[in-house]
Amino acid sequence: MKKRLDVQVQSDRYEYIKEVSDRTGIPMNAIADELLALGISVKRGELIEQQSLPVIRDIVQSELQKQLTDLRMHIGEDVTIALTNEVKAVQRASDNRLAALLVRIGRDAHIALRLTFSQLALAYGRPRAMEVYEDAKERAGAAVSRRGNDEA
Repeated sequence: MKKRLDVQVQSDRYEYIKEVSDRTGIPMNAIADELLALGISVKRGELIEQQSLPVIRDIVQSELQKQLTDLRMHIGEDVTIALTNEVKAVQRASDNRLAALLVRIGRDAHIALRLTFSQLALAYGRPRAMEVYEDAKERAGAAVSRRGNDEA
């Protein structure tokens, strides 16, 4: 249903509508109606845009915050894995070095024991060397046992 609208427009707008009408053969009222429809849709679009911008901004901020949180979590996991692997490698090397030192200490202690036992056996005889060895073994065991009880 059409209604009549009498309006006054700027002369340059009137001249534009008249020029388009003359060139295309479309009545001036049809061109004016089309231009009004376009103007109204633009205005409505601006209104919708103004109303939707805060909602869109909230959605974007929420999504960015979520992505940032996820990114921080992934970076934290990556750093943890990298540090854990590095610590494990250093610990493994340290454990290997410690094991090598313990083996060397054990070997050197056994060599020292054999040398000492040989010297005692040569100087005092094998039976006396065995007595000294057994006595030293008992005393060392008692010292280790006391030390263990003191620390507990």
